Amino acid sequence: MRRRAVAVVALTLAVATAAAGVALAVASGIGAGTAGQANPGTSASAPAASSSDSAVTADDYCYVEAMIYYRVKELELAETLQRKDGLDAGALGFATGVAARDAEELEDLRAWYLSWAGARPLEPPADGPCGGHGSDHAQMPGMPSWSTLQGFVDAQHPDAERRFAEILRDQNAGMVALVTLILDGDPHPEVVEAAQRALEQAASDAATIDGILGAAP
Repeated sequence: MRRRAVAVVALTLAVATAAAGVALAVASGIGAGTAGQANPGTSASAPAASSSDSAVTADDYCYVEAMIYYRVKELELAETLQRKDGLDAGALGFATGVAARDAEELEDLRAWYLSWAGARPLEPPADGPCGGHGSDHAQMPGMPSWSTLQGFVDAQHPDAERRFAEILRDQNAGMVALVTLILDGDPHPEVVEAAQRALEQAASDAATIDGILGAAP
């Protein structure tokens, strides 16, 4: 039971102590060295640093910070599934690719987060795309609850694969909703480019997630 409790604490780091989760991602490159094969292509969310002369707004910074939280959580979920036994090969392969992809993407997001730090608002926004997320983004749309994470940590094959896919499905839907709100505004050109890649990645992942759920008993 102690091992499961530790796993749940790790899984909820980005939600329950989200500010610390971002600090960890920024300061030490969370996810570096994750085993597995990375998906081909560029990162889905961020260039290494801003090169445009366009003004960076609080909403632009919101995008970077929010994507760190989403990717940290996704990485934790994938790594948790990888530690389970007897998994379906398709679900395990997807989790391995997601973990490697997110570890690489978080390196880029970390650099972007630092380079745009001057645009961070002094107080959590009450409106706009990040309105209501709280001081640590813990209320971002799609983030799993503690009980949902506990169920996933306790689950074994084949229930584990189904729970993993359901959590990712809901989290990706929340991420898509947030990114869409940001794109509906007047984002920085680099945010536009990165957000469009993130939406393309989410659409690709959705097809795989649907396949995992469709194969689940």
